[in-house]
Amino acid sequence: MSSTPFDLLHEKRQALGLPEPVEEARQTRDSLLKGAVIGSALVGLALGLAGLVLLRRGMLTAEIDNLSSVEADVKTFESRLQAEQARLGTVKAANQALVQGLLSVRSGSAVLRDLQLRVPRGIQLTDVKHGEGGRTLQLKGVAVGRQPFALINALQLELKRSPLFDPNRVTLTRAAREEADAQQAGSGRDVTFEITVQFRPAIQPLAEKQILEQLGANGLAQRLALLQREELLP
Repeated sequence: MSSTPFDLLHEKRQALGLPEPVEEARQTRDSLLKGAVIGSALVGLALGLAGLVLLRRGMLTAEIDNLSSVEADVKTFESRLQAEQARLGTVKAANQALVQGLLSVRSGSAVLRDLQLRVPRGIQLTDVKHGEGGRTLQLKGVAVGRQPFALINALQLELKRSPLFDPNRVTLTRAAREEADAQQAGSGRDVTFEITVQFRPAIQPLAEKQILEQLGANGLAQRLALLQREELLP
């Protein structure tokens, strides 16, 4: 007697083309195993992609943090640059003010030397003083000789030729004979006078330096030379 179990439905399954239970179970098991493998692979792929996304996110976050740090450094640098530019502007303004101050200073030695060269024989200056905040110069003196008014006129013409004064601002404000000579008006005796002159507008520093050197104002000329070497002259 055969040990193989008798299957009454065997012929029926064969007739219908149905698989045997053992074969069907094996196929089902294989399908389940294959599905589990595919599912595991898909889960692993998903986890891998998630990990890559997280890694990329971390890298982007780090880059953003670095950019934020760079932006903060740039802002700090810009703030320092603006502060340095403001400080430089202040220093430059102070230097320009110093230069303008030096250029506006009238050298006493230069003025006296210029007057010495221009006062004609027969004219004696008795008083020289500044006026209007140093912009003008008042000259008082005496003209001696047979033609005192001609001497005064000659002095005016010389003052107009001076590089220190404005030729349009040389004004004779007073001219009179001395009381002792008032009765001898035709004798051409001494005449006292007053002349007001105004210093000319500022000129180029190098031209100013040359004039000062010619008139012997070496101290101020040397200061201008120093400013020129430092490239501070306008």
